[in-house]
Amino acid sequence: MSEQRQRKELQEIAAHVVEVMDGLLYAMQKAAEQISSGWILEDIDDAGYHLYLARKDPKDRGSRAEAVMSTMEYDQFFHILEKTAAKKGLCLEEETMLEIELPGVEFEENMVTGGFEKYKGLAIEHHNKCLDELIVAVCDQLKKRGLAVACVPDEDVIFYMPVVQAKEGMRL
Repeated sequence: MSEQRQRKELQEIAAHVVEVMDGLLYAMQKAAEQISSGWILEDIDDAGYHLYLARKDPKDRGSRAEAVMSTMEYDQFFHILEKTAAKKGLCLEEETMLEIELPGVEFEENMVTGGFEKYKGLAIEHHNKCLDELIVAVCDQLKKRGLAVACVPDEDVIFYMPVVQAKEGMRL
């Protein structure tokens, strides 16, 4: 498969991933709009999602709202990616490569052969270039919708949407 064709397919899959996540994205956008319009936190509709408010000073509940945030477990995010890719005919599991890093041999002065005195063991990693590229494509799609995304593998995916202030002097 040519690299340009693969990139186009990844973009299409990324667009479908964003569609699957549309409920969360809509809830975040609506909450950000409501906050910038001066709504109080208790009146904001979170549509059943766990939304968080990032403030300029986290200790001061009266400080300016900076962003609406949400998190998703990395495994849940990966499941969405995997399921959507599979529907489009891309099996991410087949793209995974096992990388093994062996310890280096040490050569010291007056040594005829190498030794493994500082042996730290083998390093074995699963590497999936296709998955990495798909995550980047999804993050690019989300960035176009006004979100910043941080992926912490095996932990969480954090979504961050800045709140646009309606008036400079208004405190939310």
